[in-house]
Amino acid sequence: MVRRALASDGRPSYGSVMTEVSLAADWVVATAEALRDLGFTLLNSDRPAAPGGSQLLVALRDRPTLRHFDPELVTCWVAAEGRGRPLAIDRRSPAGERGILWGHIHVVDRLGVENRFLSFGGSLRVADVAPGLRVVRHISPGPVVRWGGHSQGSDALAGEIGAFFGRLIVPVDYAPGGEARLAAEPADHLYAAFLRDAAARRRDAAHRRAALRVDQDRGDPLGPWIGAEAARVRTLHPAWWDAAGRLLDDLDLGPEGLASERAAQERS
Repeated sequence: MVRRALASDGRPSYGSVMTEVSLAADWVVATAEALRDLGFTLLNSDRPAAPGGSQLLVALRDRPTLRHFDPELVTCWVAAEGRGRPLAIDRRSPAGERGILWGHIHVVDRLGVENRFLSFGGSLRVADVAPGLRVVRHISPGPVVRWGGHSQGSDALAGEIGAFFGRLIVPVDYAPGGEARLAAEPADHLYAAFLRDAAARRRDAAHRRAALRVDQDRGDPLGPWIGAEAARVRTLHPAWWDAAGRLLDDLDLGPEGLASERAAQERS
């Protein structure tokens, strides 16, 4: 499915041009070391609160090593002129930093073989860190997860995040102002919206099981992680949490928003 752009209004656009950035020596050394024997790697994939955040690092070398997966292209979603388009990054792309949209990221080699990832969006930096080594680094306030491909499987979170993104596509494509509303939210708000959505669906499922007198479901390995992350974001980033509630209300994405939360509090 082709997704239309989420052009922001009055804020730095996710489709803005690359801006030059300075490279700290420690970042250069750490990045080169992390990719010394790899074509790509994830750091803190499901630990977005860890130092440095959740990161995807990709090495674009001037020639393939033939020892591992050798990326030559990275594609992701950006906004341009009010519409969405995939951005392709290779060794000829300008260095610098920009924002990218939520969705899928593809890491592709010279044969067209790829590995895929899902992200809530965030910053993307392209930098030359060593002779013959260009690095693409993406940092997101939410998890960056594996979504299958040549050299990897899919993370447990990928299905849940992918389903949430699928629900976001509906207002983007059909609700008046839906794409503009989404574009106005930074990646941290979208991540908080995902946590609200996931936590609320689990609460609803638990209530249904209780009403039907069904034994508690013990088959939810992601439940503890969702609960811990929702509690962390709600406690440490209340502005994210409230903005996410308003977003879900505005997009009519189910009983996860602020209005439903207030109604539940009034009933209790």
